[in-house]
Amino acid sequence: MASKFIDGIEVIVSDVDQYLQINDISSSDLIKIWDHIKTNYPLYEKWICYHNYIEIPFALLDEIGAVLEDDSIELRLSVDGFIRSKFPGIVLITEENFDKFAIYHNKCNPENGANSERIKRNFFHWAIFALFTDNRITDYIILFTGSPNQAEIYCVEASDNVKCRELITSAANHAFEHGKKEVLFMADENTIEHEQAISIGFVNTGFYKGYEIKQAK
Repeated sequence: MASKFIDGIEVIVSDVDQYLQINDISSSDLIKIWDHIKTNYPLYEKWICYHNYIEIPFALLDEIGAVLEDDSIELRLSVDGFIRSKFPGIVLITEENFDKFAIYHNKCNPENGANSERIKRNFFHWAIFALFTDNRITDYIILFTGSPNQAEIYCVEASDNVKCRELITSAANHAFEHGKKEVLFMADENTIEHEQAISIGFVNTGFYKGYEIKQAK
């Protein structure tokens, strides 16, 4: 994805994926560029996202057809705050066994933004850890590593608390061993993922609200 500037406002665009995202935009700025967005990117998947932004323009978002689809807690983990541990049996997915992962991921999380096609296209920017039983994936985590200093957990599919903790820990270990300064995780509040992330050192730093524009008005 690349940043483009429309009337001085940063918009993240992936032409390959036909995806567009605007972060923390004020009501006046959104009005300023909205006609350009809906005219020039009519078929793109469009998101407006807020990270603890104070003045979310709820009425305007509703007016343009934006629907709240992701309402999460922002969690961050630093190197110093990380409770480290290692777990046997967790496998790093490679290009050789990626297709097996893709089938399971598409079945479990068909609407996830980190879909298998996007991951495969830039595989070197992702790290996927999985647990296998009888040569079958049962649990996994997806980590984006394409940013210079930060890694982000995009998806956790875990069948119990212990496996969830093991997967999150393995992803964090990988991030810090590869020079990242922090790990970001947008988790739903009061879930297993939220609880287990906190248990290894993640701290709440805000919220994340993602609005998908279902039909541009």
